[in-house]
Amino acid sequence: MSADDGVSETLSDLLDIQALAKKTSQFKISWGHAFDMPAKRGRPPKFEPDTAREAVMMTFWRKGYVQTSLDDLVRETGASRASLYKTFGDKKAMFALALDSYASLFEARAAAAMAELPDARAVLHALLTASAERLGADDGPPGCLRCNSTLEIGGVDPDLDAALLHANTRYKEVVAAVLRRGVEEGSLRTSQVKALADFYTATVAGMVTTARAGADLAALQHIVEIAMCAWPPGGRAALQR
Repeated sequence: MSADDGVSETLSDLLDIQALAKKTSQFKISWGHAFDMPAKRGRPPKFEPDTAREAVMMTFWRKGYVQTSLDDLVRETGASRASLYKTFGDKKAMFALALDSYASLFEARAAAAMAELPDARAVLHALLTASAERLGADDGPPGCLRCNSTLEIGGVDPDLDAALLHANTRYKEVVAAVLRRGVEEGSLRTSQVKALADFYTATVAGMVTTARAGADLAALQHIVEIAMCAWPPGGRAALQR
């Protein structure tokens, strides 16, 4: 199999991840709209499910699960309580949908990077750098919805734990898909994929905490560069020695 064929298969795997996620969601949102722009406040002119679902995600991200009330969700979505329950379900269900939307953003960013960048190492570096830049920005909600929520409510409720586990698994699987491309390109061994996926997932979680503690963009970018040192140098030639 050629290197191009391998990359195509890995990209196909990643797109399959997105397709599976969309089976439980008919909501589609661009990464840039949620991450690169300040959160929009105020009541939309009318209730539209896709727009409302974005507002639900942003509200949970900005306020956290515990501090988000039904009144907050009504205000931010422009929906009535009855419409929210009928369309999305109860607060737990709305939170699960928020995590689903959030995970889809990362999957879309990763799929685009896999299609555009020359190799797996460049893809991973771009994804980590994008995380650092968002975490180091002054606008938008703080931290990461997935990581924030895991720290806030992990272990509190079985239903919430299931939603968090699903979101965290989706994130790690995308990272692993990027690493499997590295295997196909010859820069990584299959035996390294799991440990590196765990490591880079933990790196992002650590950056979230560090940013919340006051680290600036330069510090976060330094973390990214140090983390990339875990990628074995030398590519295929080094693995063959």
